[in-house]
Amino acid sequence: MQTSFSEVTALTIIVSTTLILLFGGIIIYFLFLYQRKRYRHQKEVLELREAFNQTLLQSKLAIQEQTLDHISKELHANFSHLVSLININLAEILPQSSNDMKDNILETKSLAKQLLGELKALSASLNTDHIMHIGFVKAVDNELNRLSKAKKYNISFTKTGEEFRLKPEHEIILFRLCQEVFNNIVKYAKATSVTVIISYSTDHMLLEINDNGVGFNIALAIQQSAEKESTGLLNIKKRAKLINAGFSINSEEGKGTTVKIVIPN
Repeated sequence: MQTSFSEVTALTIIVSTTLILLFGGIIIYFLFLYQRKRYRHQKEVLELREAFNQTLLQSKLAIQEQTLDHISKELHANFSHLVSLININLAEILPQSSNDMKDNILETKSLAKQLLGELKALSASLNTDHIMHIGFVKAVDNELNRLSKAKKYNISFTKTGEEFRLKPEHEIILFRLCQEVFNNIVKYAKATSVTVIISYSTDHMLLEINDNGVGFNIALAIQQSAEKESTGLLNIKKRAKLINAGFSINSEEGKGTTVKIVIPN
């Protein structure tokens, strides 16, 4: 009788332990499923947020391109026309002017002609269709020539490897990114020379922009850009990310700045 009772007790303990372990396992399993579902939900929210930010950036860039196109057409149609009229008027005045005035009029005509050339170059650099037509490399070359004439920089431009075209919209974004870098050089670098190297390989294109300017503290600049809501560096990074390009910037105070962008083929 005592043996039978002990067996029943042992069986009860075994069954109870098994049920506890089973329920414990079920609880752990459902907790695991909950955590997994929560993780997937958080991931989906992040992906949706990232997709929204990308779409918003694309919309902003599209609006920006429309604005730049409008400015380009205004420069070409109106301002260039006005400069041409000034030149024509000066040409008509020239024969009737005294010898003392002729030198000034000729110099003014030369300046007007130079201004007309600058307006046409600026108009072309803002025109999306023109950039897509001539391609990224030629657009960068034109921008460097304009930079050299306007700011008297020593410019070095090198292209190596077999050139390939990117998607038209990617070339536009990449060119605007370059303009942003050039703009930063003009505004902040106090440089005297700018070197641009474009290297093509079978699987990617490497774009490198160097200047011999004053350089800057990158970590401090990023911190200040967030505090001041400055968009320079942030815009460059966002544009690079939008075309799946790798982006890096190296700078040291007093030793210039190097920007590298790697675009997959």
